Amino acid sequence: MTTPADLLIVDIGTLVRPREPQRGVRQRDLCRVERQMALSIKDGRVVAAGPEPELRRASVGARIVSAGGRLVTPGLVDAHTHLLFAGQRAHEVALKARGATYLEILAAGGGILSTVRATRGASDGELLAQTRARLGAAVAHGTTHLEVKTGYNLTPAGELHLVSLLEELRREGPWRLTITFLGAHALPDEYRGHASEFLQELQRVHPQLVGHADFVDIFQEQGVFEQEEARPYLEDARRHGLPIKLHVDELADGGGAALGAELGATSVDHLAHTGPAGVDRLRDSQTVAVLLPGTSGYLNQGPHAPARALLEAGVSVAVASDGNPGSSPTVALAPLLPWAASWLHMEPEELWPAVTTIAGAALRCPEAGRLEAGDPADFLVWETDDYRVPCYQYGTSLVDETYIGGRRVAAGGHPLF
Repeated sequence: MTTPADLLIVDIGTLVRPREPQRGVRQRDLCRVERQMALSIKDGRVVAAGPEPELRRASVGARIVSAGGRLVTPGLVDAHTHLLFAGQRAHEVALKARGATYLEILAAGGGILSTVRATRGASDGELLAQTRARLGAAVAHGTTHLEVKTGYNLTPAGELHLVSLLEELRREGPWRLTITFLGAHALPDEYRGHASEFLQELQRVHPQLVGHADFVDIFQEQGVFEQEEARPYLEDARRHGLPIKLHVDELADGGGAALGAELGATSVDHLAHTGPAGVDRLRDSQTVAVLLPGTSGYLNQGPHAPARALLEAGVSVAVASDGNPGSSPTVALAPLLPWAASWLHMEPEELWPAVTTIAGAALRCPEAGRLEAGDPADFLVWETDDYRVPCYQYGTSLVDETYIGGRRVAAGGHPLF
């Protein structure tokens, strides 16, 4: 029996194929590690994954590509980034070295607000060029699907315009892009002391987001937007059919994880200070916990998220880069895998679903991060044959080749597009 494949990937030393999250199934048990496999592809989608001799016999006429006995995994899914911005904030390195905290820098007009000034002052062409370069680098280091948030204009019209720029980048590809409206990223100077009024202004944009943005997000944190301000804002987004996400408990346990679970958020993100009550509420919900170890590690001013407590409670845990210009200045998810293992105390079998299928669930994209029949043929070839090594060796991503839709789009850390 032949299989209608036009591409066959052979000589796969190790194939990692995580399953999507399932209630009652431990996260580590979602990770399938298979040996001596092949991958057949037709029109950019997976036809089958199976033993190489069987697929060689079945895939008559397919172009054959060797993985060289190396590790093959799905493309990584980065479920939390802020890569649409202008400028950089290297001057903050010295401030942090002297002990300035995140909120102190923000209160002095720095942090997010300094990036807002740079982004407001940039042309569309500059914003597109800078973001395009970041997306290309992300793909070259193994990210095939990523979420990008708005949030560095902080006016209703400006944030809506940033959505349109992201739509333009989504059409370009080859990356697969999820768009999140984060107009409520911080309180702009012109609304200082009037947070509720600012959120009411942003709510007027919600009807215009339908069909354009995939999510609405808010930075629900003490000193930014309080729970009583965030709740009506998020409820309004839901009334317009817009799924919601929340930045919560990054700086203190403000009950944000519980709020997200109560409101049916697709994900709650950060969670560095989430306590047992928040973990319990997430346990009884479908909300994904998106952890950002690069941020807590880079800021080095508090704890890491309670990954072990979340996993043991049966909460689906994703890991993302939080790529942004201030608290996690990176574009790549793969190099964070060893730090996620070390700082979050996560095992490789837990991490692979966290950056593939569970991250896809955090974006409501069930195909993302999978390599099942019918899924997009988005996969990576790594410079190792051991699935544990990318979670062990730090400093480089070890990604050698990136394929999106069955097309090789990066090699040796460089885009081919």
